[in-house]
Amino acid sequence: MKKIVILLTISFLIVFAMTGCDGGGVIPDNGNNNGGDEPEDVNATVLVEAFIAMGCSACQKVEPILEQLALEYGKNRMVLVEIAPWGEYYTKETEQRYKWYGLSGGVPQITFNGLGGHISGASTYQAIKSLIDTQLAKTPAIKLEASRSVNSNGTVIQGKVKNISDTLLTNLVVNGMVFIDRGRTGFHYSVTDIFDDEKVFISKLSPGEEKDFTINIPGLNWTAKNDGVVFVQGTTGKKIIHQSLFLN
Repeated sequence: MKKIVILLTISFLIVFAMTGCDGGGVIPDNGNNNGGDEPEDVNATVLVEAFIAMGCSACQKVEPILEQLALEYGKNRMVLVEIAPWGEYYTKETEQRYKWYGLSGGVPQITFNGLGGHISGASTYQAIKSLIDTQLAKTPAIKLEASRSVNSNGTVIQGKVKNISDTLLTNLVVNGMVFIDRGRTGFHYSVTDIFDDEKVFISKLSPGEEKDFTINIPGLNWTAKNDGVVFVQGTTGKKIIHQSLFLN
C-alpha cells in the first residue's frame, strides 16, 4: 500500500513540475510572432475620380454604372467623385486636377486610387468593377483618421496619418474634396471644391510613424447637403492614393 502511495505522489509531482500550478504556462513560439506590434486593422478603400462633362454621350453611359457601383460597395469601401474639368460645374480646381494627372483625350477619364487604375472612354460594369476589386485587394499602407468642424471662418478638417507598411513613404499630400448631389438633371457626386490651396505636405513618413494634420478651408460652409472625402496621395509617378476616408 505504501509503495502505491509513494508512486502516486511521485507521479503527481512530475505532472505538477511539467504543467505548473495555474494550468497555463508559456505559449510556445511557433515562428509567427516576431515580437513586434500586432498589424493595424485597416480596411482598404478606393477613391474613384470620374472626370466627366455634361453633354458627353460616353459620360452618360458610364455615369449610371459608376453610381450603381458606389451604392453596391458603400462609402466605407468606395468613394465616388464626379469631376467636371470644363463646362457646366467646372471650377479652377477641377480643371487643375485633370491637368495634374496628365490626362488628355477628352472625357470620360476614370482613375482608381490615383493612376493605380485608369479607364479612358466608355466602359462596362464588369471592367470598372474589376479595377475597383483590384484596388480593394491591396494591403493598405496608410491608416487615416479625420473629422471635420465648421466655424465662423469656414471648415476645419483634423486628423492623423500613420504609415502601417514596412516601407518609407515620401512626397505625400493630405488633400480633400467636397461634393453634392445636383439632382435628377446633374451629377449625383459632383465636386464643388478641391482643397489644393490648403493641402498638407508630408515629405516622408517612416514605417510606424504617425503625424497629425489640420486642413483649414476658409469660406467653406459645410452643410448637411455636402459630402466629402479626405485622402493621402503621392505626388510623383502614378500619384497613388494610399488611403481615403468619406466624410459627411
